[in-house]
Amino acid sequence: MPDGAAAGAARSSTLRATFAIAPALIAFSMGQTVLFAVAGPVFRDIGLSELQLGIIVSAAAVVFVIGSPVWGRLADHWGRKRVILFGMATYAVTSLLFAGVLNLGVLGLLGAGMVFALLLITRLTYAALGAGIQPASVAVMADLSTEANRSSSVAIVGAAFGLGMILGPAAAALLVGWGVLVPLYAVAGLGLVAVVNAAFLLEEPERPDTTEAEARSRVEIGPLLPIMAASLLLFTAISALQQTMAFYVQDFLGADAAGAARATGACFVAMAFATLLAQGGLIQWLKPSPAILLRFGLPLLLIGIVLYTFAPSFPLLVGAATIMGLGFGLANPGLTASASLLVADTKQGEAAGLLQAVMAGGYIFGPVVGTGLYQQAPEVANGFMAAVVGLSLLATLFARTPKPKPSEEESALA
Repeated sequence: MPDGAAAGAARSSTLRATFAIAPALIAFSMGQTVLFAVAGPVFRDIGLSELQLGIIVSAAAVVFVIGSPVWGRLADHWGRKRVILFGMATYAVTSLLFAGVLNLGVLGLLGAGMVFALLLITRLTYAALGAGIQPASVAVMADLSTEANRSSSVAIVGAAFGLGMILGPAAAALLVGWGVLVPLYAVAGLGLVAVVNAAFLLEEPERPDTTEAEARSRVEIGPLLPIMAASLLLFTAISALQQTMAFYVQDFLGADAAGAARATGACFVAMAFATLLAQGGLIQWLKPSPAILLRFGLPLLLIGIVLYTFAPSFPLLVGAATIMGLGFGLANPGLTASASLLVADTKQGEAAGLLQAVMAGGYIFGPVVGTGLYQQAPEVANGFMAAVVGLSLLATLFARTPKPKPSEEESALA
């Protein structure tokens, strides 16, 4: 009975944390997709170039890479809740400022050069101060889980991001009729609501006491290196895919810009739904080990890229995108859970921050290499993505993915 009561309390804490964190992660993810959906045309109206938008995004990614490990470590010292609330408040405020600066540019109250400078500063501030949201969220779910259900717990973070990726473009399409910048203001408002929600619902998880020497110590990088390498390679491939898919679909169909946008949207939605199905459904139901997720997820992604390259029709192209989304949806939490199980309970934030940094690093290299190779030939770009995923799979073979230990209750039931 006591064990059952403890298990029930643990499930209640996990559910409460999910309702506290998920809206923040959904709003955060929606903000990224809405930005990419509406910023391009607005930039052109103001007199800014595609290159300037790319500079803002890439510069923020570099700062994100640098800031993620720092905030992950701070989450271990200051507490998960404090870092999440601070990061989400920063995200909401900087999103509001970003939209406001664009609005001033559209109205002609600021010149293009000033708009670019202010947008760059705003985005760098977001990246520097908001990089702790995801690692602190992963750390919360790791704190509240046992080793046996670590994969399913951290997959909730990915599922929330996946849902945001689906809702973001839909919200942009619905709200843009009220004004091209309305979607950006809306996601900023959602961010503020998410801050209030997390402030009331999120409880700081209990963590083991640490000595001053333990608190000052750093995560041992050696055991994490194969997982970090696999993550960098995986997100290099995914970011290259995201940047080249619109070109590939348009060339595949021979469609105009509007037709290509609709067809590309169908592929992205199929990928996002499959990722959400994997992380919010299959993993929650089956609760597989990280090793199983990696052994199935990465090969599925590789198969999806091959089918994507040789698909003879558009429906099969969408099917290939679905397989890629399913593979990614399995592999990503497999990497996160593997890293979590390789470090001490007191270092979950730091480990999550390190992993997020290398994942963000993929977005620095992947888009440039992917689009550059696509100019040579689409098959070359797709071949690069397949090769990188293959190397990611190879890296996981060198990773130490410890078998999760069952909880005391699960051992008793067995």
